[in-house]
Amino acid sequence: MTPKSSLPAHRIGALAIGMRAKSDAELVKSWADNLRSAHSRRNFEKTALRFLEALPAGGIRKATVEDVREALAKITEGLSDATAQQYVLRVKSLLSYGHKLGYVAFNAGVTIKIKPDRSRGQLAKRIMPEVDVKLLIRAARSRRDRVMLETLYAGGLRISELVGLSWADVIERDAKVQLSVTGKGGRTRQVLLPAVVSQSLLALRGDTGANDPVFASYKGGRRLTERTVGYMLKRAAKGAGIADTVSPHWLRHAHGSHALDRGATLAEVQSTLGHANVATTSGYLHARPNTSSGLKLDEGIFR
Repeated sequence: MTPKSSLPAHRIGALAIGMRAKSDAELVKSWADNLRSAHSRRNFEKTALRFLEALPAGGIRKATVEDVREALAKITEGLSDATAQQYVLRVKSLLSYGHKLGYVAFNAGVTIKIKPDRSRGQLAKRIMPEVDVKLLIRAARSRRDRVMLETLYAGGLRISELVGLSWADVIERDAKVQLSVTGKGGRTRQVLLPAVVSQSLLALRGDTGANDPVFASYKGGRRLTERTVGYMLKRAAKGAGIADTVSPHWLRHAHGSHALDRGATLAEVQSTLGHANVATTSGYLHARPNTSSGLKLDEGIFR
């Protein structure tokens, strides 16, 4: 005789509604397919599959809250707080997705608490004072290198976004430049640069074509690599007498902190830096921005 389920009749019927997944692996694929970035999909799938391997027989559908906690403890053992937090968030997202679409009867993830990331306290140590940013820019060995550092700081760009710029992404607007920046997940945002940086950037162009890289090597005109820019930055930092642990991302941190100190709103900074939660909701508003947190920075740094 088949044992009766303890679930209400209406809930039993709902379990197969909303998705075609019939196995945990198919659930993971359906969940990861929501992500636009191939890199993110790989990372999320890798975490989810490790989680599945750590569960007892029966997988997600038979897992108890205790099973989920123990599996998470197993796959996050020895990881940094930041990485462990990402694993937990991904698993919670997977479980919520499966519950929402009826793959599982309850969401065990809601009881899992996120431990605070102690590494966040290190952020303050990576924010350079304005005087160090000015010294760093002045220590650049060439005009190209100086403009690169100015653009990194003034635009709050990631290094991948900087080296990915082509001249087609540089739009002249009165005395300023608007950059069309492609960030994480292929999302594009518009960033205004201060006038003084805009003019320096435009002066680099010469007779290059629209598809040519904005920042090119002196030999062959090829697009610079992230590694090359990082090396250039460390060389400038050494010349400026600044900590040799400085990285291109420090200028992005500095942008956010300095702009807020000088009166930029959180919305301006988040939009300029391309944080996903703001870029998604304000994409239309900032298609042709009239302001930018970069415009609040001290122009004396670039002079």
